[in-house]
Amino acid sequence: MKKFNSILLIAITLIMISCGGNESTPEKKYKYEYETVKGDALDTYIYTLENGLKIYMSVNRDEPRIQTNIAVNTGSKQDPADATGLAHYLEHMLFKGTSKIASLDWEKEKVLLKQISDLYEKRRTVTDVAERNAIYHQIDSISGVAAKYTVANEYDKMINSLGAKGTNAYTSTERTVYINDIPSNEFEKWLSIESERFSELVLRLFHTELEAVYEEYNRSRDNDYSLAYETMSQNLFKKHPYGTQSTIGTSEHLKNPSMEKIHEYFNERYVPNNMAIILAGDIDLDNTVDLIKKHFGNYKSKEVPAFKFEPEEEITEPVIASIEGSDAEWVDVAFRLPGVKAEDIYMIELMDMLLANGQAGLIDLNLVKAQKVLSAYCYYDIENDYSTFQLHANPREGQTLEGAKALLLGEIEKIKKGEFEDWMLPAIIKQFKLQDLQSNQYNSSRAYKMTNAFILGTKWEDVVNKNDKLSKVTKKDIVAFANKYFKDNNYVVVNKKHGKSEFPKVDKPAITQVQLNRDTASAFAANIEKMESSRMSPIFNDYNTEVKEAKLSDNIPLYNVKNTSNDLFQLNYILEMGSFSDKELALAVEYLEYLGTDKYSASELQQELFKLGVSYSVYAAEERVYVSLSGLEESLEDGVKLFEHILSNAQPNQEAYNNIVQDKLKQRADAKLSKYSILYGGLMDYGKYGKDSPAKNILSTDKLKNIDINNLVTKIHELTSYEHYIYYFGKKDVTDVKTILAKHHKTPAQLKPLIAAKNFPELETTKNKVYFVNYDMVQSEVMLFSKVGPANENLAITSSVFNQYFGAGLSSIIFQEIRESKALAYSAYCYFTTPQKPDESHYIQAYLGTQVDKLGDAKKAILELMNNMPEVEDQFQDSKVSALKKIETSRTKRQNLFWQYLANKKMGRDYDLSEKIYPEIEKMQLKDLKTFFETNIKGKHYTYVVIGNKKLVDINVLKEMGEYQELTLEEIFGY
Repeated sequence: MKKFNSILLIAITLIMISCGGNESTPEKKYKYEYETVKGDALDTYIYTLENGLKIYMSVNRDEPRIQTNIAVNTGSKQDPADATGLAHYLEHMLFKGTSKIASLDWEKEKVLLKQISDLYEKRRTVTDVAERNAIYHQIDSISGVAAKYTVANEYDKMINSLGAKGTNAYTSTERTVYINDIPSNEFEKWLSIESERFSELVLRLFHTELEAVYEEYNRSRDNDYSLAYETMSQNLFKKHPYGTQSTIGTSEHLKNPSMEKIHEYFNERYVPNNMAIILAGDIDLDNTVDLIKKHFGNYKSKEVPAFKFEPEEEITEPVIASIEGSDAEWVDVAFRLPGVKAEDIYMIELMDMLLANGQAGLIDLNLVKAQKVLSAYCYYDIENDYSTFQLHANPREGQTLEGAKALLLGEIEKIKKGEFEDWMLPAIIKQFKLQDLQSNQYNSSRAYKMTNAFILGTKWEDVVNKNDKLSKVTKKDIVAFANKYFKDNNYVVVNKKHGKSEFPKVDKPAITQVQLNRDTASAFAANIEKMESSRMSPIFNDYNTEVKEAKLSDNIPLYNVKNTSNDLFQLNYILEMGSFSDKELALAVEYLEYLGTDKYSASELQQELFKLGVSYSVYAAEERVYVSLSGLEESLEDGVKLFEHILSNAQPNQEAYNNIVQDKLKQRADAKLSKYSILYGGLMDYGKYGKDSPAKNILSTDKLKNIDINNLVTKIHELTSYEHYIYYFGKKDVTDVKTILAKHHKTPAQLKPLIAAKNFPELETTKNKVYFVNYDMVQSEVMLFSKVGPANENLAITSSVFNQYFGAGLSSIIFQEIRESKALAYSAYCYFTTPQKPDESHYIQAYLGTQVDKLGDAKKAILELMNNMPEVEDQFQDSKVSALKKIETSRTKRQNLFWQYLANKKMGRDYDLSEKIYPEIEKMQLKDLKTFFETNIKGKHYTYVVIGNKKLVDINVLKEMGEYQELTLEEIFGY
């Protein structure tokens, strides 16, 4: 399936009627007149308060929870030119509270905050370094006093106590969005908190949060994708803020913040007629509007300044830019198009899928599956003022970026010339419908679509009728669209080369630890706690009832879960062996993607599957092989027939295999350039398992080059001749599925026994060890872990509350202390792991992402906490209640029931572990958490795996942590 970029925007219209929106839903009279659209699969209702606040509601009763987005129609394009990064920083500050939230004595605190604001304004006018430092020292000193009158992270504590999940926010060019997933029975409490939160801005704990943004800026300097995106934007938009200012802001502006400008921005743009409350989930429509009126109806609307910009000059010749960074090379090519109001911009979605849809797009077939590039894709972004369309390619070994770029542009030319099959457009419409069925299952996806509608000012009718509108686009239309906007010379190229990045870094300011007051609460928080809200009874998974088991005629188990939501299916053949059993099997599975059969070429197979609205994947995990088919239920039998044909008739192709080997060796080389692959792949495995680690469980270069491809194809043909079982999720009766499988799923009379997996023993953590890998980066990243003991359900029970209380989330002890109080890291967390296999162990594991000059202090701070857990009764109770509420209101998606059943079965359970956890949490006391901590965490030795720039990191700090060893990339990857 097409993997859309996270900033992809989906267009949306509304028709005013006074009854339900879904055609299949009986008409119902409501108190309010809602804007709805007939046939809306999202069952969406829209209402606008008198003050202009828009309410979007999508009804989905799959579970008693609501995804909430509070969207503000403003982003970094509205930042003042002399204070870039303001919208993003304001987003951070909306978590700090108001004169009521998090305030212990507002009358005293506000005087100090005004002094701090005045000092920041004064500092903006000063250039002398010594004087600037002196002013900052004053700010730091007064901030320490002001912190005595506040409760750090009180907003997060209150939201957490509701049983919220996914509390976060994000800022981009045109939006700022605040996110929560809450139990539906806590809706009014949530509204009470949010209505106060958005009523005013208080910039408390300003300088410690500013340091967090400094860290975020530094992390962006270490991210080649972020740097490439900024470079592309700067060259596409020479005049518009899309390119002239970044969301994170400049280094200089981060050093010179203005609290006054932030207040001006908030007062000007955080107004009801510029905001929307977006809800998806278990909603009572009229009651929801009543409550929003009650809590937000008194907000006063204001005229919001219109955004004005100078139009961009036409790009008349290719613009070529280059950047260097530590990751492997790639090339990006982008075109600038008009914004959302252009009448034909909707066709960009078809253009995108014609080029790359993950199966049968021109880029997919002609470049990726034809092995002409290592990887390639495209994506689009529709915004208010302009849209962009971008292509991306990672070159193969020996291929130039210029060569990869030419291949990408060549596929654009094919669309311009109409060189694509007529069946593709209707097949793409089928794929759009399939994607809608998949995404509409999730409240977060529903909320995202509604958020886009609000930000882009489009109509909901356009979302509901999008596929109908697109289905009317002809081949002639899309060819004209491509020729209109994708000319031979109106693009920008960014060549991302491997090398040293030379970007400025924000220096560490001197910050004195601020007081947290974690054992107290504001009067507002105390009142929220007193508000009544009903509690729900948990519903646990009943695997014996929900997961049905049958047998095929050849005694192969067939598991079935009924799909009651839509017309999609999943069919999985599962073998309990993987790369740990047979490394060549894993390679054979990878090889299959590029093979044809005695009837179809590899490209033709993908086209046939695409026409049916199905896709297949064969994946070899470490100890399991998944042979999977999924798509539209109507195509199940045709899909199975073609799928079985592929498995039994795949034909060897030496050229394809040679290309796989070449690409695999390139991928291995690229992994040694990837910070993520180094830290979370080779280095973590080395720390846990030693020299013989899973990361090294690979075929040697010589073995790869000399494998007999006929043996690989034989392994493909024999996949289902091993012992296996089948899982079907769909609407069909299991007897019908058995009939289809009996006809097409042919197996030998006697199935082969599974091959035993290689065992990788986990190392004991008997002393402190430090493994360091040198990498060109601004920051340093540290993972520390210690093996605790074998799998134990009782530990899993206690850890569910411990993780929330101690190390995971914005209100956890670790986050508060490391980031909020001491500003020692942008990211810090700690959690107690639960094994997924009986022979695995529990671990206590922590992470620090911090500047190199803070590494020593950050390490000391986190170890102090991991040896002396603060005991805060109120915070424990909040964490406990939150854990209970999450269990009470969580429901497993039906398609995932079997996978949870399988995970429990692997651990020797035939029941939902939450059923055992829930009553134990109810009885839990803080002393139990303390005992858990003292027994399993305090006093542990740790293995530290660290990645950073050797020229910047103080190696003596690393040596103080434990027995130090610098590792080479060859040592951790095995090549």
